[in-house]
Amino acid sequence: MSTQRILIGIAIAVLFQTAVLGQMVWAQITLLSSPTEVVLKTTPVDPRDLFRGDYVILNYEIESLDHQKINVADDLEYGDDAFVLLNTAQPTAVPIKVLSEAPENLQSGQAVIRGRINYIDHQPRPVTGEACEDCANVFISYPIDSYFVPEGTGTELEEYRDERALGVIVALNDEGDAAIKGLMIEGRKIYDEPLF
Repeated sequence: MSTQRILIGIAIAVLFQTAVLGQMVWAQITLLSSPTEVVLKTTPVDPRDLFRGDYVILNYEIESLDHQKINVADDLEYGDDAFVLLNTAQPTAVPIKVLSEAPENLQSGQAVIRGRINYIDHQPRPVTGEACEDCANVFISYPIDSYFVPEGTGTELEEYRDERALGVIVALNDEGDAAIKGLMIEGRKIYDEPLF
């Protein structure tokens, strides 16, 4: 009887782990199958951290946003989720504004990507030197900061990235979740992420 209980317990544990793994795989497949795609422009990375292993470190222009150029929600603080509304009508997506929650309805030519507030740098007013809420730079991180590449190709891709010629194709869902779907060099797709 006790051996039977142990076997049933093991079977339940295995089924639970399989279900969790299956849900994770299904979520990734669903996200990569999303019809919403945007191309994000990369920025150079400090050369001391260029390439580790077989992946490329990615920074995006939308990681550092100037509050004077882009409307940023006033209630955002360090650690909060931030939803960056993007204009997708151009070859590379351009930020429109930063929201504290995902918009309910997106217009044609818009998408939203979710990130996390890393830092808000309140700049002093040019004349008085006092802190200014409207004079802030907002730094946002996204869960798409590295991309695994075929062995031996990372150095070449980093050169394109540092020359700002590397674009990242990102699949987005309505909640702003993001997954890298592929890479582009000078407008030409060079890598496509498989669903499995």
